[in-house]
Amino acid sequence: MEKEIRVKGRTVIYRIVPKKGWAVVVKEDNVLIDNYHHGYPHIHPDREPIKTNDVYEVVEIVVRHIERYGKVVMEKLRDELCR
Repeated sequence: MEKEIRVKGRTVIYRIVPKKGWAVVVKEDNVLIDNYHHGYPHIHPDREPIKTNDVYEVVEIVVRHIERYGKVVMEKLRDELCR
């Protein structure tokens, strides 16, 4: 299942693959958050662990972040997701 959300000129795409995992991408800002391959939810490029494994919660955090800043501000998003 793949869904796309447009917010403030950004495209947030999330995909859920049963029994394999999920991924959230902010296309214009080259942001990838997923739980594939490493067994834990993380943000790329350094695979820093994030505090939730719920894809819908991650999407909500990302969408609210873009609504607030108009784009992804990576250090602030990391604060919201990881700390």
